[in-house]
Amino acid sequence: MWSTLPFCLDESLRGHHHLFDTQLVRRSFDEPLEVDPDVVAGARELLLELRREEDLTEQRRRIERAPEPAQRLFVRLYFDYLAGWAAREGRAAH
Repeated sequence: MWSTLPFCLDESLRGHHHLFDTQLVRRSFDEPLEVDPDVVAGARELLLELRREEDLTEQRRRIERAPEPAQRLFVRLYFDYLAGWAAREGRAAH
């Protein structure tokens, strides 16, 4: 994932989210999310899987195969990281 992360972050700032479909992003923020230890563990496992994978298409597939609550938590964490990264880089999201 480390080779694709800068690309994904740059593209996300432009409004193109290659790792997620639009519906998942919307659900992740529009619907309440119950976070319990299993959801956290699922999101952590997903992150570990993605770190080992460099192919963007396969990363997206792995996200789609994860349990829905883990997907949604991962999306929220990704966008939180994106906001911090953009602030450190002096960039704004569109």
